[in-house]
Amino acid sequence: MTSLDLDARFAAGRLVTHAAGRAAKGFFDRRRELAVELKGPQDVVSMADRDVERLIVDGLRAQFPQDAFLGEEYGHQGAGGVTWVIDPIDGTANFMRGVAFWCVSVGLLVDNRPVLGFVYDPIQDEMFAAAEGRGARCNDRVATVSAAGPGRGRINLGFNIRQSRRRFVPVLERLVDQGCEFSRYGSSALSLAYVADGRLEGFWESKINAWDVCAGLVLAHEAGAIVDDFFEGRGPARVNSVFAATPALEATLRWAVSP
Repeated sequence: MTSLDLDARFAAGRLVTHAAGRAAKGFFDRRRELAVELKGPQDVVSMADRDVERLIVDGLRAQFPQDAFLGEEYGHQGAGGVTWVIDPIDGTANFMRGVAFWCVSVGLLVDNRPVLGFVYDPIQDEMFAAAEGRGARCNDRVATVSAAGPGRGRINLGFNIRQSRRRFVPVLERLVDQGCEFSRYGSSALSLAYVADGRLEGFWESKINAWDVCAGLVLAHEAGAIVDDFFEGRGPARVNSVFAATPALEATLRWAVSP
């Protein structure tokens, strides 16, 4: 892609993500009217997720018809080396409970490398945006990672009941032993944006989908965090572990999550 192509996609991605967030906020305000389906244990979906994903895909496809799309609700559409990776509402369980920690997440992969990331929190009206090699921002402010060490660090951990407790619980114990705080907020994308903006020092989950983390990994990396190569050249429809940590906390988190 030329820099002009990437510039055009950055501008469009930011606008479409913002519009999708405003639409999602409308659904949030009337969430008690929404029919909810259960995709699996503790895994819910509503018409809000589906409508917001359609809005994002339609908005981007109108400008970039040759691009492919991977969304949580409608799967993989199209082919080629340029793929938009979409989580229309990351944190649906929070969303449906009225917990104001959720977001719209849109990332762009080019040849299996995440190069653009947009995470919009419409409750706080915060747009986190990043492009490869150009840094990360929260609204009009530069985002940068925290310098806090283990004694002041807070790590967010992702977990769902399909994962192994034997893998998860020792991580908690090791972090506590090192003097770290830990949290489980329920939105991976927004948690990674918080790592980028110095509000958390790390994020880890042992098994997660590409749409949960694609945008957030760009943000965290561009703000100065150490992130693992989630995609490893294997294509956008990827399930893997996710790791992001500030330089000051990388060694601590790697030790804590080691098998």
